[in-house]
Amino acid sequence: MENTQIVKEITQALCEKKKDNQFLSKYFAPEFEHIWNGSRTDLKGYSEHRAEYMRNYKRFRIPNYDELFSAGDKVVTSYTLEAETGIGKQERSAVMAVWRRSNGKVVSLRWVDAPLAGVTQTGGKQAAHAGR
Repeated sequence: MENTQIVKEITQALCEKKKDNQFLSKYFAPEFEHIWNGSRTDLKGYSEHRAEYMRNYKRFRIPNYDELFSAGDKVVTSYTLEAETGIGKQERSAVMAVWRRSNGKVVSLRWVDAPLAGVTQTGGKQAAHAGR
């Protein structure tokens, strides 16, 4: 399977809130490095970051990819991530990420996201997006 398809599988698994143990061992190398908005961590930190997302949001969706291409051992993605909080607030973030794979596993992920300006909907009422 090509690298872009594997990255799509991984991001879809995030949207479906797949359980960590199987997910991490299937896709990620033990020496994995995660760099998210300037913070650097390892596989354990990435797992904790995912767990926080799972607690804070009940649903995720990626309507489509603005960019999805591979260059050697890297895959570059750009997309809008739509999320629904536990109280029904809709949030949207722009995401850009560079994934690097080696020996069939993801060895690094550089991820930057930012809340999108606009309108969110909470409990049926329109509200200005204040970010996360």
